[in-house]
Amino acid sequence: MKRVVKHELIEVIVPAGSTATRFQLPDAQNLRNVQTWGIQIYYDLLVPFSIINGTATITKQDSLLSFLTLENYAGRQFDKQSPINKYQTIEHNLSEVAGIPATIQEKDFKSFVGQKINFPKSYIDVVTPIADAGKNKVFLISVYYTDQNEDFSRTSFANKK
Repeated sequence: MKRVVKHELIEVIVPAGSTATRFQLPDAQNLRNVQTWGIQIYYDLLVPFSIINGTATITKQDSLLSFLTLENYAGRQFDKQSPINKYQTIEHNLSEVAGIPATIQEKDFKSFVGQKINFPKSYIDVVTPIADAGKNKVFLISVYYTDQNEDFSRTSFANKK
């Protein structure tokens, strides 16, 4: 049987003019006590605005100066201060190379093996404040997970007539 992997899009808002360098991940009800299989973090060249509330995403430069710490339900940080760009499996090639136009490329997928992440205890650290006095910015994050109540698919296309 195939595992059912679901997707949840979450955002971490950086308030306009904030001088903070640490931002907690939100408590998303669908992500409580689930097995995590992957995380993707987007920047402005890939996804310029959040579909959740229309806020501009962080810049690529901001993402290069940001680090993610993930904590499990036992209170252990199993992924501590990991560079955010580790979770950017989609790469935007900013410049033309030898006449080839700029492209978007898929890199290797940084997957998990079913860790249960305590998202409200996990956070993003930035080296310097992400300052924009005029407007909020957002870390936009895709989380791929398996719900504890639906571990495996109950149907298959092979059974269809």
